[in-house]
Amino acid sequence: MTLNVSLRVPDGIVMASDSLSTLTQPVNQRMTVSGKCDKCGESVEIRDVQTPPMSIPSSTWPYAQKLFPIQGRFGLATYGMAFVNERSIYNHVIELAPNLPQPKSGTDQFEALADFIGAYCQKELENQLNSSGLSVALQPDEWCPLGFQFVGFSKPQAAAPISKTRLIQTGKAVRAQTFEKIGCTISGDTAVAQMLFQQANWASFSLQDAIDYAKFLIRTTSDFQRFSGKMPTVGGDIDISLLTHHRGFQWIAQKELYRTLERTEVPLTV
Repeated sequence: MTLNVSLRVPDGIVMASDSLSTLTQPVNQRMTVSGKCDKCGESVEIRDVQTPPMSIPSSTWPYAQKLFPIQGRFGLATYGMAFVNERSIYNHVIELAPNLPQPKSGTDQFEALADFIGAYCQKELENQLNSSGLSVALQPDEWCPLGFQFVGFSKPQAAAPISKTRLIQTGKAVRAQTFEKIGCTISGDTAVAQMLFQQANWASFSLQDAIDYAKFLIRTTSDFQRFSGKMPTVGGDIDISLLTHHRGFQWIAQKELYRTLERTEVPLTV
């Protein structure tokens, strides 16, 4: 799963994500089904009925990259599926970056990029289903296996910049919610964080407060899962970034491997 945090405070936006990737595998089982004939009322028993496969956590890796800069001014955090079409989300973002819409006069770049990313990921998800002989139309309405937080500043014409988080869920369709101004948005495995973050006075947070608070939510979730005896879904290093209207995206904490890759791979920023 994951825990993503975007914290919009007076001086900027702090984004944070954990680094744990949890592998699930399908479990197939057969069972005996009992029932009655509708016509004669006779009890019947059918043995070895194949049930639909269930996905259960099987192992974890603590080095997944889930937080990305976009065009040097926005941030993107991912949760849910780590691979789509046999490619990691990191691989998709690297390839997607050069093809993102470029700023146009009179348009809101935040909205344009958020819509583009949602449509791209929805299409990739549909392609994966089609290659497996499945149809997105046959999935449950609430099915949303891949989600994102897209974070940055929207600047209406002749108005001050507005800090925003767009929560994007892809599945049977693209679903989106937008959160503006002061506040905290969490996504992924949010059960523990939801019990904690309602009491905070975000309007009084400095940038350092926001950084510490984002780490607190992720570390507390990870520690809780450790002692709960369940397969963890949050853990590993915590990547943290800061976004401001004047300076754009800046790393506060980043895994060394991906810092190296950003110097040698196709850049994520322009």
